[in-house]
Amino acid sequence: MNTRLLILPLSLLFAAPAAAQNDDSPLSPLFGCRQITDNAQRLACLDGAVEQLYQSENTGDIVAVNRSDIEAAEEATYGLSIPQFRLPGIPSIGLPSFSGGASSDIAEAADTEATETEARRVVRNDTGDITGIDGLAIRDIGRDSFDRLIITLQNGQVWRQIDDTRVLISRRQSPEEMFIAVRSGALASHQMQLNGRGRWFRVRREE
Repeated sequence: MNTRLLILPLSLLFAAPAAAQNDDSPLSPLFGCRQITDNAQRLACLDGAVEQLYQSENTGDIVAVNRSDIEAAEEATYGLSIPQFRLPGIPSIGLPSFSGGASSDIAEAADTEATETEARRVVRNDTGDITGIDGLAIRDIGRDSFDRLIITLQNGQVWRQIDDTRVLISRRQSPEEMFIAVRSGALASHQMQLNGRGRWFRVRREE
């Protein structure tokens, strides 16, 4: 997988002191220019560092995305087994791979999340990591050969029940009128509840 380095827009990154302390950051040369006292030399250093960033973005070595896009991608990939990494000043996130040096994958994830119900709520812990999402609209509900639920959401996600909890579904309500809540459990497990009531059951995201 071709892993790209993601950074925020420069206007936000200048406000993140932690980035200045990271020698591996692509912004280190830019921040280093601040230590030059001679005005002409400092300006020349800044020009060179900005040109380097410009070239890196054009070649796709650096991809600049805003915070809302990153959060949307984190929500869209919640439940999937994707390696996580951290960005300066941003909680731990899991992101899909990128191609072409652009943030089109993140933008697509943001558009997908916009189709959810107005009641959708993202639950985060004190460090900013997602621990659950409420109000995800359902497209279809099926059962496998073990009578376990297979739930397809309006956003295309597919979740499969992996325990033997008996979950009753009202025949008076179509799947399109229903929603789910998902919570993170121990050892990267997840639990789900239908329509904000009833028993929680263990699930695994498959798509």
